[in-house]
Amino acid sequence: MNSDQISHGTPDVFREAIHEMAGMVSLQVKLAMTYAELGDDTGLEYAIRHWVAYTRSALATMADLKAMKAHKGGHEHGPR
Repeated sequence: MNSDQISHGTPDVFREAIHEMAGMVSLQVKLAMTYAELGDDTGLEYAIRHWVAYTRSALATMADLKAMKAHKGGHEHGPR
């Protein structure tokens, strides 16, 4: 998504944030895999902690998106 085209105050703002966090989760997963392969337990723990933090943040943002849609009465269709 191009953030220049996102209307603030719309569900797209939440989706963009989740998109960015998913990218960070992906990066942390790759780092965790590398650290595990190298036997670097310190790096592995660091990557996993960040992976979990980004995942929790994405889940919280998803809850905000759902709440916004429920408040507005919007029921958009898509994968569940």
